[in-house]
Amino acid sequence: MGIEDIVAGHLSAPRLAPYLAAAGSVAGAMRLYRWNLELSGAIHESLGVVEVTMRNSIDAQLQTWNQGRPARTGSAAYGTNWVEHPARPLQGILNPRGRGGRPPKSTYESARERAIKDSNLRDPSHPRHGVSPNHDDIVAHITFGTWVKLLPSRRDAQGRIGPDGQRGLWNNAIRHSFSHHADPLVIHHWVNRLHLLRNRIAHVEPLIATDVMSYHRTAARLLRAVEPAMGDWYAGISRIPEICRQRP
Repeated sequence: MGIEDIVAGHLSAPRLAPYLAAAGSVAGAMRLYRWNLELSGAIHESLGVVEVTMRNSIDAQLQTWNQGRPARTGSAAYGTNWVEHPARPLQGILNPRGRGGRPPKSTYESARERAIKDSNLRDPSHPRHGVSPNHDDIVAHITFGTWVKLLPSRRDAQGRIGPDGQRGLWNNAIRHSFSHHADPLVIHHWVNRLHLLRNRIAHVEPLIATDVMSYHRTAARLLRAVEPAMGDWYAGISRIPEICRQRP
C-alpha cells in the first residue's frame, strides 16, 4: 500500500468522495486534496487582510461616534470603548435578546473571554503573556459575523435601508468606513459572502466546485471600498489566482 492510499484512508470516505468523483483515482484525488489545502491557506490569508482592514476602519468610526453620543440621565459619559460601553442603537445590536427574552452573553464579554484565553496561551516569554486585554485586543477578538450584523441588510417599502439601528449607524458612522462605495447593501453582501466563505474554510470543505476567483474579486472590491490602494495591494500579493491556475 502506497503512502497516498494510507493518507486517503485517514481522511475518511465521505471527505475524500468529492475528490475521487472529480479525479477518478486515489492518486488524482490526493493531488486535488493537496491543492485544496493550498487554496484554503491562500484564502485564509486573504480573509485575514480583509478582516483587519475592515475592523480597523469600522473601529475608528465607531470610537468617534460612540464618544459623541449624549449620555443618558444619571449615566456615565460614553467614550471610545464602544464594545464595552456602547450607546444606542449599537447597544442593542451588540447585545441582542436571547430566547425567552433572556439576555445572552454580550459581544464584549465574549470577545474579552477569547482575548484573555489567547493572552494566557502566549509563550511565557512573550511581553504580553497574561496581560489584561485592552480595547484593541477586544476589537481583534470580535467575530467576523458581528461585523456583518452591524451593516444594513435590506430596504423597506419606502426604500429606506434597515433594520432601523443599522440604518442610523451606517448614516452617522460606518458609511465613512467604506467611503469609496455608497451602497451599504452591497457592502453587506460582500462582507456576508466572505463570512460564509470563512466558515467553509474553517471546516476544510472542498473548493473544487467553487468559483474561488469570484470571492477573490469580492475581497478586492471590499478593500477598495475602504481604500483603493489597499485593494490594489491585496490584488498584487494574493496567492489565490496563481493557485487557481495550478489546479491538477
